[in-house]
Amino acid sequence: MNAPAFLKSWTGPGLAALAVLAVLLLAGCAVPSFDGPKPPSQALVKPPSRGVAGQFEDAAARHPGKSGFAVLGDNRRAFVNRIALADFAQETLDVQYYIWSADTAGLLLADHLIRAADRGVRVRFLLDDVNFKKRDSATASIAAHPNIEVRIFNPHRYRSNRTSEFLLNFGKLNKRMHNKIMVMDNACAIVGGRNIADEYFGLGESFNNRDLDIAAVGPVVRDLSDTFDEFWNSESAVPIDAFVRDKPDMDDFRRQVATLRANIRPERCPFPVNQDVAELRGRIDDIMDEVVWARGEVLFDTYEAMQGRDPEGKMNRRLHAAVAAAEREVHIEAAYFILRDPAIETIRQLSARGVDVRVLTNALAGNDVVAAQAGHTRRRPQVIRAGAEVFELRPDAPAMLSQVAPQARDSRAALHTKTLVIDGETSFVGSFNLDPRSADINSELGLLVHSEAFARQVSEFLDEGVRPENAYRVTLDDKGRTLWTTEVDGETKTWTVDPETTLGRRTMNRIMTLLPIENQL
Repeated sequence: MNAPAFLKSWTGPGLAALAVLAVLLLAGCAVPSFDGPKPPSQALVKPPSRGVAGQFEDAAARHPGKSGFAVLGDNRRAFVNRIALADFAQETLDVQYYIWSADTAGLLLADHLIRAADRGVRVRFLLDDVNFKKRDSATASIAAHPNIEVRIFNPHRYRSNRTSEFLLNFGKLNKRMHNKIMVMDNACAIVGGRNIADEYFGLGESFNNRDLDIAAVGPVVRDLSDTFDEFWNSESAVPIDAFVRDKPDMDDFRRQVATLRANIRPERCPFPVNQDVAELRGRIDDIMDEVVWARGEVLFDTYEAMQGRDPEGKMNRRLHAAVAAAEREVHIEAAYFILRDPAIETIRQLSARGVDVRVLTNALAGNDVVAAQAGHTRRRPQVIRAGAEVFELRPDAPAMLSQVAPQARDSRAALHTKTLVIDGETSFVGSFNLDPRSADINSELGLLVHSEAFARQVSEFLDEGVRPENAYRVTLDDKGRTLWTTEVDGETKTWTVDPETTLGRRTMNRIMTLLPIENQL
């Protein structure tokens, strides 16, 4: 049994008792068969020459050897541009996400994808199973449409006893597909940190994430599609039909679509998602007007690397090498920032060479994963002593909260970005957190863009995040105690404990720092 790190410290009898309990819980559970038909499929060989895809291809032809990249920093653009891709697709839509929630954002975008399928567009959904709960039947009904196919990545077999199965099959089920891409007609893609859920687009009532995506056109899109096909056709991608006893038909599809549309609450979404063609075409024109043509490349973990069969296929080696080669500055924005000794040593070497290393990550008040924050807390003094400037996002950051829907005005700001800029010349935007889980366990994907003009746009986003009204500057005093400093109502204010947190949350964070779980964070 491959158990989590914190369980490995248990005594033999304790671990054995846990295993016996898990076996008993699973006994008698119905187990779906994953051995059914799974015909392979691929992205379009060549994008359409007409319509929006043709417009993208014509523009790319005028910039040989380059692809086009546009920053999608604010929530409105990030969401409405996804709607535009769905509405202008002519032949194919491929979507691959770690999380797709059945909330306002998730239902609205799903509805536009369904409408695309009704027009004859082939739609392929590849979703990780980590948060795909109690939706097997509903999703299988949607997939009854002849133009819609849904596959679930690395699924649990015991659908009603996921926790027990996770404990018994930890080594396999701990590996999650964290990739986040949407591709239209193999001509345009959106890549970045956002999942599909309210909190990634400013619609969440409790918290909302600051995040960043890239819209990409040109040859690099074909490389993104190749990565999608690799995971789509892998042994871990299981058709949704495998999870239901009786295969749904089109009557089931129609009933489920009616339910989906009845559950959409458009008043919760301030974005004009039902625009006419002219308005949506304006969104596409905006992308084209802002595109920077440059050399770009896809960094991703191969499926074989994720399975431990291709060590050279992990993207963290390439990203680390790019950072280590910096000559002037490395500016980072990472939701979960947990560096181990080799990475901290890289910061020390960069600082010794005079390279400015700046990091913005989550504060304890905003982080939705206390365990990840504990990993950052434990390593933070070493990172600061190595020479990095460390900032943490304030939960009242106007950079985020100025973009939220009316019902979210009392929400807190959190950070979900995974972005860095090196020497003002090279930018990375993707799904990769700077933590052990992204480096060693999950699959990840992002774009590395080599362009000063594009780096300036990304840097503007990063610089906004560390302004005093948006972030705390974290330092150490002469005694090694952590200090948080920012400006409140025009005055400098300093905390000696994590700002805007309760004693209970700080205690939980402290307890988590003592557990030997860093390699899982």
